[in-house]
Amino acid sequence: MDIASQNEACLRLPENLTVRAIVPIREDMLKFIDAHEAAKIELSDEVQVDISFIQMVEAARVYAGTAGKIITLAQPASGVLLETLRRSGFLEGMSDDDAKFWLHQGKIQ
Repeated sequence: MDIASQNEACLRLPENLTVRAIVPIREDMLKFIDAHEAAKIELSDEVQVDISFIQMVEAARVYAGTAGKIITLAQPASGVLLETLRRSGFLEGMSDDDAKFWLHQGKIQ
């Protein structure tokens, strides 16, 4: 994991975001959220994800919200991440807040 300059508050995650690698990523993400009022998560173009990553991010969003902090994705979900969201049924009935976070849009079209 690479933390961009402190002014940008951008956490660059590794390519492997699957259940086998999620525990240390979770710890790093929580530390990053604690250290910044607003945190941006950047994913590699070659990212590998599964449902554990989506669950972790959703938990991090709740955690950040209860602390009065904001997390965002640097880019809208695409490729493998978007397909994982789709396969997991997450896109169905997505709230406007979820669509804004994951897809960078107000409503699913």
